[in-house]
Amino acid sequence: MASSKNGILKSLKFGDVVEVNFNKRDFHGEFIRLDQDRRLVIIKLKSGYDVAMPEKDISKISLIQKAASETKKENHAGEALSFLNPDLTIITTGGTISSKIDYRTGGVSPSVPSDYYFQIAPGLKNYGNIEINSLMSIFSEDMKPDDWVKIARAAYNAIKKGSKGVIVTTGTDTMHFASAALSFMLNPLSVPVVFTGAQRSTDRGSSDASTNLLLSATAASKWNGGESVVCMHATLNDDYNFIIRGNRVRKMHSERRDAFRPINSMPLAKVYLDGKIENLSDHFERGKETILNTKIDKEVRLLVSYPGMTGEPIKDAIKSGAHGIVIAGTGFGNLPLKEKSVYDALKYADKEEVPIVITSQTIYGATNRFVYSTLRELSGFENIIYVGNMLTETAFVKLIFVLGQTKKMSEVRSMMCTPMAGEINDKDRINEFLI
Repeated sequence: MASSKNGILKSLKFGDVVEVNFNKRDFHGEFIRLDQDRRLVIIKLKSGYDVAMPEKDISKISLIQKAASETKKENHAGEALSFLNPDLTIITTGGTISSKIDYRTGGVSPSVPSDYYFQIAPGLKNYGNIEINSLMSIFSEDMKPDDWVKIARAAYNAIKKGSKGVIVTTGTDTMHFASAALSFMLNPLSVPVVFTGAQRSTDRGSSDASTNLLLSATAASKWNGGESVVCMHATLNDDYNFIIRGNRVRKMHSERRDAFRPINSMPLAKVYLDGKIENLSDHFERGKETILNTKIDKEVRLLVSYPGMTGEPIKDAIKSGAHGIVIAGTGFGNLPLKEKSVYDALKYADKEEVPIVITSQTIYGATNRFVYSTLRELSGFENIIYVGNMLTETAFVKLIFVLGQTKKMSEVRSMMCTPMAGEINDKDRINEFLI
């Protein structure tokens, strides 16, 4: 390797614009880093993809433009990057978007320096002063209702401090639980609270983290909505992201970039890398104030009806201390009522004044207790609540919230069946299926 090439590599700084000739092809992008262990030169292309090239196979590296001088000091994991008057606040909680590959194990761990987002998405610096609140570092499958409360309080404090928008980075597996929770805990909202994450870790060439961060920053700063929303890829490419209501969204694939889809609703908007935002459906606009309500009851259980189900899981849940149960029934919310023990368990729940909220496993569509005669048998149970086309995950989160407000059955029924944040639609529309 020519010494001049060695010299250029040693002088390159994060964010320098470079041209790399690799395997007789020219690549333009921003220099990210040199992986010293494996001698890989990593640059970020304009498309948002990272490219890692073996140093030995690079024939030429040219510096095109030096990076703008950085005024932010380097922060270590767990520290905050704080401003007196932040334009945006990013609340980090862990997950793939905050993870690097551990090449010894092949897995990833959710712990990176707080300024790492500026490394993987240099364009963030164009959004003004961005405060980084490293709130926690866990994978989303380990997130609990108490963690949703912490996120809601952190978002509320950021808004009170003056942030014009809040981004919450989290793991994708239960992101839709957290985004639903904040739609109830922060209501109304004076700014958007935008949840985003990554399906691929940030040091993979196919990572979607950079695009998701940049487009979430656009949504948080420019979109006129005042809602808890999810902003993730709408296609497999970096064309645009959807802005989706946080309680009408579901992760529909384990690894695709476009895994998050709106359910029984349209996306609220599209957001593009050039800063354009295209509104697609009605949304709640930014309110004059943000109200925080974090009263919850964590003693809620989620069950799924299945062939051969008995009433035992329902009774066990109540005896173990459940104050409410959500059951994902089949079809219109059917339960196997010919199984006497199921019917007896529902009667037991009614006697113990434990609300049973029924949703549908079909994901799309709504429950309807009046279609089949077996469900009509349940009309005498005050505690059995059918919630229309509300998502099962949202019903679970909402019941946790509602039981934090009241235990009176008539009030629980009313609150569960009344839209608070757009979580229930009056009817399904034909163009909302499989978007």
